[in-house]
Amino acid sequence: MAAKKKRAPTLAPGDGRKRDWPAILSHIELEWVTEQSDCDRSANKDGDTVAFKHRGFIAELPQGKTRDAQGRELQVGMQMDSNILPETKEDKPLEFMLGTPKLIVGMEAVLRTMCENEKVRAKIPGPLAYNSRGGFLPYDTAVLYEMEVVQVTRGQGLPDTAVPAPASADGTSGATWPLVVALLLLLALVGGGIAFIAKGSEKAPKKSKEAKKDGKKKR
Repeated sequence: MAAKKKRAPTLAPGDGRKRDWPAILSHIELEWVTEQSDCDRSANKDGDTVAFKHRGFIAELPQGKTRDAQGRELQVGMQMDSNILPETKEDKPLEFMLGTPKLIVGMEAVLRTMCENEKVRAKIPGPLAYNSRGGFLPYDTAVLYEMEVVQVTRGQGLPDTAVPAPASADGTSGATWPLVVALLLLLALVGGGIAFIAKGSEKAPKKSKEAKKDGKKKR
């Protein structure tokens, strides 16, 4: 009896979780259409920009799920993504910087192991595809992507703004605490100012009464 295949972890673009790319790739079924024998499959790194063409299709639908959130009918084999611009029909490659939170994790894992002029068909399970993007496809829909790398441009690593903040155990961003502290300090300053004004306004009538008494005495 064949061992049951381990389920892929659910990973979302920019979730701050460390990536084990070889382990992620093990959950993806790859078929090489065009393969370069001299390709260094470990060369692609964070900060490199990959220009590629792609077409995405529904590979498997969960049982009983044949419509999307808008009620449109779905079928296995239906195309749901492409680099061809719908308005102009231009076949324009998509450019993506590795390590930035813009592509589904399964696609990035495949691109990291491809060289220029290579083509693959990649079947990506739902947890590495669109499970984290509610409403686009039914939960656990597997997708099939045909991908062709046109060009790889080496970079100098990721810019500071492109590195996602690490998530804490409760799922909030690690950058949240400094913001909370700053807001608390601001509220304390504002509160102190209001208290000072209120205290001053309480003393003001007292002084005016004393001034009236002095005025009466002088008369």
